[in-house]
Amino acid sequence: MTTFCVVRKEKEATIEVKGHADFSSYGTDIVCSSISTACILTANLIEKLHLSYNVFDLVCQEGYFRLQVDTTDFTTKTIFENLVDTLEELAKEYPKYVKLKN
Repeated sequence: MTTFCVVRKEKEATIEVKGHADFSSYGTDIVCSSISTACILTANLIEKLHLSYNVFDLVCQEGYFRLQVDTTDFTTKTIFENLVDTLEELAKEYPKYVKLKN
Protein backbone atom coordinates (compact mmCIF):
# COMPACT_ATOMS: atom_id res chain seq x y z
CA MET A 1 0.00 0.00 0.00
CA THR A 2 1.10 3.55 -0.72
CA THR A 3 0.55 6.07 2.04
CA PHE A 4 0.88 9.81 1.90
CA CYS A 5 0.98 12.44 4.60
CA VAL A 6 0.33 16.15 4.16
CA VAL A 7 1.42 18.73 6.72
CA ARG A 8 0.45 22.37 6.28
CA LYS A 9 1.92 25.18 8.35
CA GLU A 10 1.54 28.93 8.07
CA LYS A 11 4.11 29.48 5.31
CA GLU A 12 5.09 25.99 4.22
CA ALA A 13 3.66 22.61 3.36
CA THR A 14 5.10 19.12 3.14
CA ILE A 15 3.91 15.97 1.43
CA GLU A 16 5.53 12.60 1.94
CA VAL A 17 4.60 9.57 -0.18
CA LYS A 18 5.82 6.09 0.79
CA GLY A 19 5.56 2.55 -0.44
CA HIS A 20 4.26 0.64 -3.42
CA ALA A 21 0.58 0.25 -4.18
CA ASP A 22 0.77 -3.51 -4.90
CA PHE A 23 -2.34 -3.25 -7.07
CA SER A 24 -0.69 -5.45 -9.68
CA SER A 25 2.69 -6.96 -10.49
CA TYR A 26 5.70 -4.73 -11.07
CA GLY A 27 5.55 -3.05 -14.46
CA THR A 28 1.78 -3.38 -14.78
CA ASP A 29 0.65 -1.60 -11.60
CA ILE A 30 -1.48 1.30 -12.85
CA VAL A 31 -2.00 2.68 -9.34
CA CYS A 32 1.71 2.82 -8.56
CA SER A 33 2.38 4.26 -12.00
CA SER A 34 -0.24 6.96 -11.47
CA ILE A 35 1.26 7.95 -8.13
CA SER A 36 4.80 8.00 -9.52
CA THR A 37 3.72 10.02 -12.53
CA ALA A 38 1.94 12.61 -10.37
CA CYS A 39 4.99 13.00 -8.11
CA ILE A 40 7.51 13.21 -10.96
CA LEU A 41 5.27 15.59 -12.90
CA THR A 42 5.09 17.86 -9.85
CA ALA A 43 8.87 17.88 -9.38
CA ASN A 44 9.45 18.49 -13.10
CA LEU A 45 6.91 21.31 -13.26
CA ILE A 46 8.56 23.09 -10.36
CA GLU A 47 11.90 22.80 -12.17
CA LYS A 48 10.53 23.87 -15.58
CA LEU A 49 8.88 26.95 -14.07
CA HIS A 50 12.12 27.82 -12.23
CA LEU A 51 10.41 27.66 -8.83
CA SER A 52 13.19 25.76 -7.08
CA TYR A 53 13.84 28.76 -4.84
CA ASN A 54 10.43 27.98 -3.23
CA VAL A 55 11.39 24.36 -2.49
CA PHE A 56 12.89 23.64 0.91
CA ASP A 57 13.21 19.90 0.34
CA LEU A 58 12.67 17.51 -2.57
CA VAL A 59 13.45 13.77 -2.55
CA CYS A 60 12.33 11.55 -5.41
CA GLN A 61 13.42 7.90 -5.06
CA GLU A 62 12.05 4.44 -5.73
CA GLY A 63 9.05 4.06 -3.40
CA TYR A 64 9.58 7.42 -1.68
CA PHE A 65 8.79 11.06 -2.47
CA ARG A 66 8.96 14.11 -0.22
CA LEU A 67 8.31 17.73 -1.14
CA GLN A 68 8.41 20.72 1.17
CA VAL A 69 7.51 24.10 -0.32
CA ASP A 70 7.03 27.74 0.55
CA THR A 71 3.28 28.34 0.35
CA THR A 72 3.52 32.12 0.22
CA ASP A 73 4.07 31.80 -3.54
CA PHE A 74 0.72 31.23 -5.33
CA THR A 75 2.11 29.14 -8.19
CA THR A 76 4.16 26.84 -5.97
CA LYS A 77 1.26 26.41 -3.56
CA THR A 78 -1.10 25.61 -6.44
CA ILE A 79 1.25 22.97 -7.85
CA PHE A 80 1.58 21.43 -4.39
CA GLU A 81 -2.20 21.38 -3.85
CA ASN A 82 -2.70 19.83 -7.28
CA LEU A 83 -0.51 16.89 -6.23
CA VAL A 84 -2.48 16.52 -3.00
CA ASP A 85 -5.78 16.60 -4.91
CA THR A 86 -4.51 13.98 -7.36
CA LEU A 87 -3.41 11.62 -4.60
CA GLU A 88 -6.69 12.13 -2.73
CA GLU A 89 -8.62 11.17 -5.87
CA LEU A 90 -6.49 8.05 -6.29
CA ALA A 91 -7.14 7.18 -2.63
CA LYS A 92 -10.91 7.46 -3.25
CA GLU A 93 -10.71 5.27 -6.36
CA TYR A 94 -8.31 2.69 -4.89
CA PRO A 95 -8.77 2.77 -1.08
CA LYS A 96 -7.10 -0.62 -0.60
CA TYR A 97 -3.93 0.61 -2.29
CA VAL A 98 -3.57 4.34 -1.51
CA LYS A 99 -4.23 5.98 1.85
CA LEU A 100 -3.93 9.46 3.32
CA LYS A 101 -2.29 9.36 6.74
CA ASN A 102 -2.39 12.46 8.91
